[in-house]
Amino acid sequence: MTIRTLSFLFLLLSSLTLQAQVQDSSYIDELKEEISILKTTELIQSMSQRSEIMPSYHTELKALIAKQAYDFWVENEGEKYVSHKNVYAALYYANKYLNYDSTTFQSYNQVMAHSESVVSLKFGPDSSTFYSAGSDGRVLKWNLNDIKGIPTVLYQGDHLIKSIDVSHDGQILMITSKSDGIFFVKTKDILSEGETISHDPELVQNATFFPNEYKYLTVNQSGQIRIKGFNVDSTLNRSNNQAVNTIMIDESGKEVFLGGKKGQLEIINDRSDSSYFIPELFAINALAISPDKKLLAIGREKGDAVLYDLEKKKIKRIISGHQSAVTDVDFSNDNQHLLTASRDATTRIWDINNSRVMPLILDDHEDWVFCAKFTPDGKRVVTGSKDKHIRVWTIDFEQLADRICQLVDRNLTADEWDEYVGDTFSYQETCPNIEN
Repeated sequence: MTIRTLSFLFLLLSSLTLQAQVQDSSYIDELKEEISILKTTELIQSMSQRSEIMPSYHTELKALIAKQAYDFWVENEGEKYVSHKNVYAALYYANKYLNYDSTTFQSYNQVMAHSESVVSLKFGPDSSTFYSAGSDGRVLKWNLNDIKGIPTVLYQGDHLIKSIDVSHDGQILMITSKSDGIFFVKTKDILSEGETISHDPELVQNATFFPNEYKYLTVNQSGQIRIKGFNVDSTLNRSNNQAVNTIMIDESGKEVFLGGKKGQLEIINDRSDSSYFIPELFAINALAISPDKKLLAIGREKGDAVLYDLEKKKIKRIISGHQSAVTDVDFSNDNQHLLTASRDATTRIWDINNSRVMPLILDDHEDWVFCAKFTPDGKRVVTGSKDKHIRVWTIDFEQLADRICQLVDRNLTADEWDEYVGDTFSYQETCPNIEN
């Protein structure tokens, strides 16, 4: 073997050794980065939970820990499949007790204007206005941007209200009662008690307006589908005789979905009348169609929500997590999230496309949640409960975090930082806008 060959082999071995060392060094750096991310995630979880369980009389400390956990969470590069749930809970309850009225036990996002259960909520075309109906027979009109303001009473009667709906142009409100038929009122008029512009006395199981028309559809007590309106009154017999809990009409107005007490989904159009059998039949309490018209959400008595693919005509996913019946469902306008309300006193927000993501849990009602809706901008959720309260939940993390710094008047002390953060991060001001 020549000297030249030996020299070449030596250079090759040196090169391979150097590459291995570089690769080992790179691998070690990656491991260190992963460990740092995991340690930060653990710290975020710990801080969020400590904030949440902290007594409400430590208002500012509770809020500052939640805000600092949020800041670490935003900056951390780790997966947020679980941590977002804890960060949100900490931010929400921190905000709840800032400016909390301990005399009336009223928090910033809560109002009570109904004297009985809030059973139905509805948004119209005006994104700043929503309507609520209660077991007290009242229908109220609310300004979303002034939730603490006094609502307008649109209707007051001695009827047990099942649901409400708003016409496509926002001009007419339809009130479906349990034993007195359907009442219609104008949304812009303040009527005297019990006054209506129209009354359909036929007893119905449920009713809804057609999209983009003044026509409305009902299922009467005999199970017939009735289509009514100006110069319109037709009847369609169904092949299925199950009692109907909820109705949904697609945007074209050509396809009707009925959710029944026997757990069957009925799909009716001008060509067919069919029943889709869902595994493990449980009563269907709520239906919603996604804004992109691709999915139908089905809220069931079992406590789950079924996502039905309208294009492929099959179940896409069954979402489980509630401890009691699902009472309402709604889609966010970006088609990314599903809202479910339940008799377990919670409302949950699910990622539609990623089942690994834990839901946000809105859990501050004291009794069954009967109804829940996303606001049109998708940044808030409105809920109505058997506890007689309506809550407007901000689900934008940044808004909740910013509100904390608007309401506290100090930062964490050095000792508090050592107690709740430790030496993982050097001290920093949680709210730099506050003058010390």
